[in-house]
Amino acid sequence: MNKNSNTYIILYATILVVVVAAVLSFAAISLKPMQQANIRIEKMSAILSSIGEGKDASSAPSKDAYIETQYAKYIVASFCVDAEGNEVQGADAFAALDNLPEVFALKSAMPVFVAKLDDGKTLYVVPTTGKGLWGAVWGYIALEDNCDTIYGVVLDHKSETPGLGAEIATPKFTEQFVGKQLFKDGKFQSIQLTKGVGSSAGNPYAVDAVSGGTLTSNGVSAMFKNCLGDYVPFFEKHNAAKVKVLMLAPVEESNNEEVVDQTNN
Repeated sequence: MNKNSNTYIILYATILVVVVAAVLSFAAISLKPMQQANIRIEKMSAILSSIGEGKDASSAPSKDAYIETQYAKYIVASFCVDAEGNEVQGADAFAALDNLPEVFALKSAMPVFVAKLDDGKTLYVVPTTGKGLWGAVWGYIALEDNCDTIYGVVLDHKSETPGLGAEIATPKFTEQFVGKQLFKDGKFQSIQLTKGVGSSAGNPYAVDAVSGGTLTSNGVSAMFKNCLGDYVPFFEKHNAAKVKVLMLAPVEESNNEEVVDQTNN
């Protein structure tokens, strides 16, 4: 066949495209289990970070094994709740993390992770997802047992601007959320990102926005309000159940006996 003919060139290009596509498809299929495993470990690590654990992963002999062990130790339960705050039987909380935008759009099975710290403290971790300036932003919020006070926050993004919006993923930014509150006088308030350094000082419902990252900060504010707002029925039912348990708990009787002064008249 004439190598300079159009037929040869077209045939050669077609074979080359088919071979390259086959190789890429094989590589994608072969690497998929590894990619999924890495994503799974990344999610576990983020959940652990929200409760202040998993800090030694980088120095561990096997990062994956370390994260798996820490996750099994501190995350004692997980479940999904619906829009009314009721637990959804049979729903997989971890699997729900694979498509959070759809999860929050449907509001039929939103994941909740229960953590138990070494000091006995119980925390509830919920995911959030939203939009920044250039793409998706997301995070994990760890709440105290009252489902009101923030214990820890981990945030991340897909493509925010380095040095500006991307700062939401830094500890310097996320540490501001610790101790902040979601409810004011019993009503859901959420957390607002306010413009200006020090603008949130003394405000338990606000943190300083990222300097130069207004649109990203607005996206984070909206994410907190929308996603955490969807969990409000669960938060309220959880606290109502706690109050009921306290009311039904038996009152311990005092064993102190009255001492009578016996003196001779």
